[in-house]
Amino acid sequence: MTSPVIDLLFPVRGGAVPLDHGYLLFSALCRRLPGLHERHDIGVFNLRGTSTDGQFLRLGRGKLRLRCPADSLAFLLPLARSALVLAGQEVHLGRPEVHSLAEAPSLSARLVTFKNALDATTFQSSTRRFLTEQRCEGQPALGRRRIVSIAGSKVVGFALTVRGLTPEDSLRLQTQGLGGRRHLGCGLFLPTRDESTRDDV
Repeated sequence: MTSPVIDLLFPVRGGAVPLDHGYLLFSALCRRLPGLHERHDIGVFNLRGTSTDGQFLRLGRGKLRLRCPADSLAFLLPLARSALVLAGQEVHLGRPEVHSLAEAPSLSARLVTFKNALDATTFQSSTRRFLTEQRCEGQPALGRRRIVSIAGSKVVGFALTVRGLTPEDSLRLQTQGLGGRRHLGCGLFLPTRDESTRDDV
């Protein structure tokens, strides 16, 4: 039987890290867990915080969210009460909490990337194709175009919201994600939040 997918949330304490920190975060996690690079069933969300000047993210007391099979808990627990170093800044992790995935009719991802999808038209086409392959009938809506750095290369993607999801489609999209680079914060979905209350990035 396939292990259910869950979210593992570690409390985070720290100062400011680069706004574009997906690759830095994954590299720091791999230094703590050398086998993480081969675990393609684990997704790593970007840290949440407040943008200070468009270049740095002030963490305060936030969360590190990992999306993973429930049977990977023993592999990930050594991260508890550890310190990661991102661009010379220490980020301290606390004891994690386990959360089940929640059904929601609208899901949003901060960044989704597809190979060779560099403009909105190509990205929309790729999105529809991959949603169809997942048997997902939700309606996609593109958000902000983003450029992130990955190992010295620039990668183009878009924020994405998918609305009108059935409970089954919602859980499937959260479980499988969309596009590539899930280790680097891409293609990972959460229930859509009210944009008027958002102050993080």
